[in-house]
Amino acid sequence: MQILFVSHYATPHIGGVETVVRSLRRELRRRGHEVRHVASNASHLSSEALGYDDAGVIRVAAVNALEEKLGVPYPIFSPRLARVLSHEIARADVVHAHGFLYMSSVLALLMARRRRRRAAGPAIVLTEHVGHVPYEAALLNQVEAGAISTIGRTAVRAADAVVVLNRKVGAEIDSLGPREPVIVLPNGVDTALFRPPLDGEREALRRELGWDDTPRVLFVGRLVAKKGIEAALAATAAAEGSFRLVVAGPGPLQPAGVPGVDVLGPIPSERVAELYRAADALLLPSRGEGFPVTVQEAMASGLPVVMTNDPGYAVHLDGAGLGVRFVPALPQVIAAELRSLVSDQGAWVAASEAVHQHALQAFAWTQAAERHELLYEDLVSGVGGRVPGVGSGAQATTARDFGATP
Repeated sequence: MQILFVSHYATPHIGGVETVVRSLRRELRRRGHEVRHVASNASHLSSEALGYDDAGVIRVAAVNALEEKLGVPYPIFSPRLARVLSHEIARADVVHAHGFLYMSSVLALLMARRRRRRAAGPAIVLTEHVGHVPYEAALLNQVEAGAISTIGRTAVRAADAVVVLNRKVGAEIDSLGPREPVIVLPNGVDTALFRPPLDGEREALRRELGWDDTPRVLFVGRLVAKKGIEAALAATAAAEGSFRLVVAGPGPLQPAGVPGVDVLGPIPSERVAELYRAADALLLPSRGEGFPVTVQEAMASGLPVVMTNDPGYAVHLDGAGLGVRFVPALPQVIAAELRSLVSDQGAWVAASEAVHQHALQAFAWTQAAERHELLYEDLVSGVGGRVPGVGSGAQATTARDFGATP
């Protein structure tokens, strides 16, 4: 099949969606499909310097001021986007857009649907990763709610199938009245890159990083309010030196001169993988996420996780044991949980083994790619008519066929 991914960003821009798309396109190419990916040219890092695998990636010029100034990841594309999408959609068997509010994804969905009305066209898939993101500012919540009820609804209705990471986001999509079923398909993680340390590797990495014996807690992600960076900094202060916080990622809320905090800024995935292997825990007190990719990466690396809970996480973390610990976003509570985790070596080793084993069983990209492949094949075989296995009354069949959790 010829598969076209469309998203707002692509690696080496740092973020969960672009990491997911990169891994999925690699695995699908390995399975013999031709995969192309249209995204903006915004980036935190140089792809040339990193030697990134960019086969099939088409970057379109965009203004990224909203992210740079406000931490809001909505690039504004140049008019060239329409021409690029028109050419790529014409040759695709499947158009898979990521995110129902992004300019690139919405335009791709509408153009693919219009092509289908005029002639033979591609199967159309939308993945919505997070749904509604709660903001502290009431105005932002109102703006987003309005965008979801208009732009989001239009995007959902243009798709043949809508993919979500959990039933919480699925319920939000259902409320928009999609014509086709909502399918739960978990993301995967690169378990070759994100793995536990080999013998002696953890100690060597810590020496290279200049870390002493003080436990290191990672905060990895965009430094914006929804990720909980303020709660992480407050928890570090409350811990009174029982651990140091290592912050890695882009965003406007970069800490500066905060005691007990080391700031690394944006770094590539390969370096993040080394941080996971060297550290003692991952902290992510975020809100409004489908399921954070950083949690999957840390677990695959054998790194215990402390995070805020969300009803949608259960489907992904059932069976992870005490390797994943849920806390309210209260600094004293977070600090106490982290102290408990990093101070008991026996409990830490058990937690590390538990999360790694769970990740191998639940997050391998080979499984996730196979589920996507089955979905694509099912949709392509039904283009121009009723899609086999999906549609009115077929939710249970869809969940079973594609490995989803009802």
